[in-house]
Amino acid sequence: MSDNNTLRNCTLSIVDAYQQLMAQQRWDEWIELWAEDGMLEFPFAPPPRPKLYAGRPAILAYMSKAASAFTIERIVGRHVYPMFDPRLACGELAIEGRISGSGARYDQQYVVFFETENGKIKRYREYWNPLTAVAAFGGVEAWLASGGHRGEQA
Repeated sequence: MSDNNTLRNCTLSIVDAYQQLMAQQRWDEWIELWAEDGMLEFPFAPPPRPKLYAGRPAILAYMSKAASAFTIERIVGRHVYPMFDPRLACGELAIEGRISGSGARYDQQYVVFFETENGKIKRYREYWNPLTAVAAFGGVEAWLASGGHRGEQA
Protein backbone atom coordinates (compact mmCIF):
# COMPACT_ATOMS: atom_id res chain seq x y z
CA MET A 1 0.00 0.00 0.00
CA SER A 2 2.85 2.41 0.72
CA ASP A 3 4.02 2.08 -2.91
CA ASN A 4 0.61 3.34 -4.03
CA ASN A 5 0.80 6.21 -1.53
CA THR A 6 4.27 7.16 -2.76
CA LEU A 7 3.11 7.03 -6.37
CA ARG A 8 -0.04 9.04 -5.58
CA ASN A 9 2.01 11.70 -3.75
CA CYS A 10 4.35 11.92 -6.75
CA THR A 11 1.37 12.36 -9.10
CA LEU A 12 -0.15 15.08 -6.92
CA SER A 13 3.22 16.87 -6.71
CA ILE A 14 3.44 16.85 -10.51
CA VAL A 15 -0.08 18.29 -10.79
CA ASP A 16 0.77 21.05 -8.35
CA ALA A 17 4.04 21.90 -10.12
CA TYR A 18 2.26 21.86 -13.51
CA GLN A 19 -0.27 24.43 -12.39
CA GLN A 20 2.22 26.67 -10.59
CA LEU A 21 4.77 26.71 -13.40
CA MET A 22 2.10 27.30 -16.03
CA ALA A 23 0.59 30.20 -14.10
CA GLN A 24 4.08 31.72 -13.88
CA GLN A 25 4.80 30.91 -17.54
CA ARG A 26 8.05 29.20 -16.61
CA TRP A 27 8.00 27.07 -19.75
CA ASP A 28 11.54 25.64 -19.56
CA GLU A 29 10.74 24.11 -16.16
CA TRP A 30 7.14 23.26 -17.05
CA ILE A 31 8.08 21.17 -20.10
CA GLU A 32 10.46 19.10 -17.95
CA LEU A 33 7.39 17.71 -16.16
CA TRP A 34 6.40 15.94 -19.40
CA ALA A 35 7.49 12.56 -20.74
CA GLU A 36 9.33 12.86 -24.06
CA ASP A 37 6.31 11.24 -25.77
CA GLY A 38 3.68 12.99 -23.63
CA MET A 39 0.28 13.85 -25.06
CA LEU A 40 -1.65 17.10 -24.53
CA GLU A 41 -5.30 16.60 -25.52
CA PHE A 42 -8.25 18.94 -26.00
CA PRO A 43 -11.17 16.59 -26.74
CA PHE A 44 -13.69 19.45 -27.21
CA ALA A 45 -11.53 21.60 -29.50
CA PRO A 46 -13.64 22.51 -32.52
CA PRO A 47 -12.17 22.28 -36.03
CA PRO A 48 -9.75 23.43 -37.21
CA ARG A 49 -8.09 23.50 -33.76
CA PRO A 50 -5.97 20.38 -33.15
CA LYS A 51 -7.26 18.00 -30.52
CA LEU A 52 -3.82 16.49 -29.80
CA TYR A 53 -0.24 17.69 -29.40
CA ALA A 54 2.21 14.80 -29.11
CA GLY A 55 5.75 15.02 -27.79
CA ARG A 56 7.55 17.73 -25.85
CA PRO A 57 8.51 19.93 -28.85
CA ALA A 58 4.90 20.15 -30.11
CA ILE A 59 3.51 20.74 -26.62
CA LEU A 60 6.02 23.47 -25.80
CA ALA A 61 5.56 25.21 -29.16
CA TYR A 62 1.80 25.28 -28.68
CA MET A 63 1.87 26.47 -25.07
CA SER A 64 4.49 29.14 -25.68
CA LYS A 65 2.36 30.73 -28.42
CA ALA A 66 -1.08 30.22 -26.94
CA ALA A 67 -0.19 31.50 -23.46
CA SER A 68 0.34 34.98 -24.85
CA ALA A 69 -3.30 35.18 -26.01
CA PHE A 70 -4.57 36.17 -22.57
CA THR A 71 -3.59 36.97 -19.01
CA ILE A 72 -4.77 35.01 -16.00
CA GLU A 73 -5.67 37.39 -13.20
CA ARG A 74 -6.90 34.86 -10.70
CA ILE A 75 -7.46 31.15 -10.27
CA VAL A 76 -10.65 30.32 -8.37
CA GLY A 77 -12.18 27.10 -7.18
CA ARG A 78 -9.11 24.91 -7.67
CA HIS A 79 -9.71 21.32 -6.56
CA VAL A 80 -7.52 18.30 -7.27
CA TYR A 81 -8.91 14.80 -6.83
CA PRO A 82 -6.68 11.74 -6.54
CA MET A 83 -8.02 8.75 -8.46
CA PHE A 84 -8.15 5.08 -7.52
CA ASP A 85 -5.17 4.48 -9.83
CA PRO A 86 -2.34 6.40 -8.10
CA ARG A 87 -0.91 7.51 -11.49
CA LEU A 88 -4.07 9.52 -12.22
CA ALA A 89 -5.53 12.75 -10.90
CA CYS A 90 -8.47 14.92 -11.88
CA GLY A 91 -8.78 18.64 -11.31
CA GLU A 92 -11.43 21.32 -11.50
CA LEU A 93 -10.60 24.99 -11.66
CA ALA A 94 -11.76 28.27 -13.00
CA ILE A 95 -9.80 31.28 -14.11
CA GLU A 96 -10.58 34.95 -14.33
CA GLY A 97 -8.57 36.83 -16.91
CA ARG A 98 -8.41 39.17 -19.87
CA ILE A 99 -7.71 38.80 -23.56
CA SER A 100 -4.36 40.32 -24.55
CA GLY A 101 -4.82 43.37 -26.72
CA SER A 102 -8.57 43.91 -26.34
CA GLY A 103 -8.77 43.60 -22.56
CA ALA A 104 -12.05 41.68 -22.89
CA ARG A 105 -12.97 39.46 -19.93
CA TYR A 106 -11.98 35.84 -20.21
CA ASP A 107 -13.42 33.71 -17.45
CA GLN A 108 -13.27 29.97 -18.08
CA GLN A 109 -13.88 26.70 -16.23
CA TYR A 110 -11.91 23.50 -16.70
CA VAL A 111 -11.92 19.85 -15.84
CA VAL A 112 -8.52 18.28 -16.38
CA PHE A 113 -7.10 14.77 -16.19
CA PHE A 114 -3.46 13.90 -15.56
CA GLU A 115 -1.86 10.55 -16.23
CA THR A 116 1.71 10.09 -15.05
CA GLU A 117 4.33 7.49 -15.82
CA ASN A 118 7.81 7.23 -14.33
CA GLY A 119 7.43 10.59 -12.59
CA LYS A 120 6.42 12.50 -15.74
CA ILE A 121 3.16 13.57 -17.38
CA LYS A 122 2.31 10.95 -19.96
CA ARG A 123 -1.13 12.26 -20.90
CA TYR A 124 -3.06 15.40 -20.06
CA ARG A 125 -6.66 15.99 -21.14
CA GLU A 126 -8.40 19.31 -20.73
CA TYR A 127 -12.14 19.90 -21.01
CA TRP A 128 -13.29 23.51 -21.36
CA ASN A 129 -16.05 25.43 -23.08
CA PRO A 130 -14.84 26.64 -26.49
CA LEU A 131 -17.90 28.93 -26.78
CA THR A 132 -16.61 30.94 -23.82
CA ALA A 133 -13.26 31.38 -25.61
CA VAL A 134 -14.88 32.31 -28.93
CA ALA A 135 -17.09 34.93 -27.26
CA ALA A 136 -14.19 36.44 -25.28
CA PHE A 137 -12.05 36.81 -28.40
CA GLY A 138 -14.90 38.44 -30.33
CA GLY A 139 -15.87 35.60 -32.66
CA VAL A 140 -14.55 32.47 -34.31
CA GLU A 141 -12.16 34.20 -36.73
CA ALA A 142 -10.51 36.28 -34.00
CA TRP A 143 -10.22 33.24 -31.76
CA LEU A 144 -8.62 31.15 -34.51
CA ALA A 145 -6.24 33.99 -35.37
CA SER A 146 -5.18 34.19 -31.70
CA GLY A 147 -3.64 30.76 -31.83
CA GLY A 148 -6.40 29.03 -30.02
CA HIS A 149 -7.82 28.34 -26.70
CA ARG A 150 -4.81 27.75 -24.57
CA GLY A 151 -2.74 29.46 -22.14
CA GLU A 152 -6.24 29.32 -20.70
CA GLN A 153 -5.29 26.84 -18.07
CA ALA A 154 -3.46 27.20 -14.90
